[in-house]
Amino acid sequence: MTHGGVLLSLMDVCMAHAARSVLPDSFVVTVELKTSFMQAAEVTPGRPLQAEGVLLHRTSSMAFTEGRIFNADGLLCAHATGTFRYVRHSPSKAGDVSA
Repeated sequence: MTHGGVLLSLMDVCMAHAARSVLPDSFVVTVELKTSFMQAAEVTPGRPLQAEGVLLHRTSSMAFTEGRIFNADGLLCAHATGTFRYVRHSPSKAGDVSA
């Protein structure tokens, strides 16, 4: 079985990619995530999970997304919605955590 934290991380990444799909050189940070786990996500050799992310809506500064994870039989295991903020990329200095 796949740990729920792993599934959440996978959905966070696929939704971030969906948010960046319209602005490929952009960077995003996660503002909010809501996740529902429907059933166990069992992984066996040769039968991987499949994740998908969809950009539902965007503004100049925010992206609203949806993510899903399916098992090898095509059954929905987990669903999430996420809000991401577009940020400017600037080289960070060691120890600097400001955005």
